[in-house]
Amino acid sequence: MEQYINNKGQAFIELLLTITIIAIVFGSSLFAVQLVYKSIEISKQKLEAKYLLQQQIESLYAVQNQSWSDLTLAGTYYLQYNPTNTPPHILQGWVLVPGKETYNEYTIDIQIAPAYRSNSNTFTTNTTSPVDPNSMEVTANVTFTSYGQNFSYSETEYLTNWQAF
Repeated sequence: MEQYINNKGQAFIELLLTITIIAIVFGSSLFAVQLVYKSIEISKQKLEAKYLLQQQIESLYAVQNQSWSDLTLAGTYYLQYNPTNTPPHILQGWVLVPGKETYNEYTIDIQIAPAYRSNSNTFTTNTTSPVDPNSMEVTANVTFTSYGQNFSYSETEYLTNWQAF
């Protein structure tokens, strides 16, 4: 009878150990799944941010072709689509609006600055070089915060008033 009692205690300890191991494995799996989900969400947001950045750059080319004078004022802007030519002084198409735009969790802005040319006729960031009157430096920025992390994407292009040539 004494041996039966010891076996019962041993079976209980084995059961308790098995339940503990299963809980550890399940908890680790749950943590891994949560990490994968978080990673997928951040990847989606990064992809959308890169898409928005590319959209800004391509829209700037439309502004360049439509109305070069809109690009000649340095400052911070965002793009807004005007489907009609109302009010009358604004053309149909993309319009630069002063300030920054918030789209869902993204902050979008475009920095427009004078473009400088070096003596070898290449673009430079040296502000002591001559300003090119037919070119502008534009930088599109998209920022967002996800799971407490800040992300920022930017792209700089040099736009030229090709109609002046």
